[in-house]
Amino acid sequence: MRKQPLIAGTAGAVSMLLLAACGSGSSTAASSASGSSGPLADCPSTVVIQTDWYPEPEHGGLYAAIDQSKATIDAKKGYYSGPLLADPNITLEIRAGGPFVGYQDDTSLIYQDSDILLGYVNTDEQVKLSDTQPTIAVMAPLAKSPQILMWDPEKYDFTSFADIGQSDATVLYFQGASYVDWMVDEGWLTTEQLDSGYDGSPTRFVSGENLVQQGFVTSEPYQYENELDAWNKPVSYLMIADAGFEGYSQPLVGIPEVVEENSACLSELIPALQQAQADFINDPVATNAAITDYLVEIDQFWQISAERAANAVELMTSLEIVADGTDGVLGSFDEDRQQRNLELFTELYEAQDITVKSGLTTSDLYTNEFLDTSIHY
Repeated sequence: MRKQPLIAGTAGAVSMLLLAACGSGSSTAASSASGSSGPLADCPSTVVIQTDWYPEPEHGGLYAAIDQSKATIDAKKGYYSGPLLADPNITLEIRAGGPFVGYQDDTSLIYQDSDILLGYVNTDEQVKLSDTQPTIAVMAPLAKSPQILMWDPEKYDFTSFADIGQSDATVLYFQGASYVDWMVDEGWLTTEQLDSGYDGSPTRFVSGENLVQQGFVTSEPYQYENELDAWNKPVSYLMIADAGFEGYSQPLVGIPEVVEENSACLSELIPALQQAQADFINDPVATNAAITDYLVEIDQFWQISAERAANAVELMTSLEIVADGTDGVLGSFDEDRQQRNLELFTELYEAQDITVKSGLTTSDLYTNEFLDTSIHY
């Protein structure tokens, strides 16, 4: 979780990204058909997807789905738009999260704005909000969470999360991160060492505090070791997924009624996004360049170099963060894994007196019905 915390033969110069920004950023209502006679004829003329953070390679499949030579940006709003490669009659509008939306979670945003068809909502958040703001996931771009806890190896020599809990380290993380609650419940961390004041900045980590800080394995380690002048030395880390935290990270979800109303569109759109994700991993250079140039235009603290973006894709592959599902299909959800998630998160939130939807089942959390089963790596 960043804050709780993709290319089909792209052609054209990446510099085209920095042309005139989008005008209003307004979108056609998600349930209205575009009138297109193309492959995505059942989709609205503008498909809006809300992401959970600044643009980054973990979102690459979405950006890779757009014809980069015709992409436009609104740097103030954090909107990146362009015609879909799968159907140029349809515009895909990708909205940045984090500070662009006041650090609101995507569940709140898709319930507030009917223009948003899909957003990134982690499985734990789906369970947590199931009683008041239910969502259903339709694709898993990432098969494994890139979330880590990291530290200065000159201060600590941790080999497990339990080691962290037995130290004097403060654990700095974004408020609402359920994996931290889970580790406390497991007895690995103590409540006394928790600090939910993380804002995405490296300031406190490099200041010399006794910190263990959250991050993404695909981002912060390379940045801190190679690009952060105030650090420029190794960091050590552990991945939460390797400890048994199996919640899906950044799956595409929608409001159940909206998903049902737009089922014809999703049957066309999701295969296009599957293919874009596969193409991005196989040939990420142009899309990574588009993302890094976009971040320069946004001109905020979150910047990603070409080298860091390339390293992110290498790690997504080598660590199987992006991988086919257990059924061999790119973007699919595993039923047994989701059942374990349901049980774990229900128990976790009920212990916190958070009401989980009565009778919640895995079929309330996800569907594989829109996936093209022929698309894989």
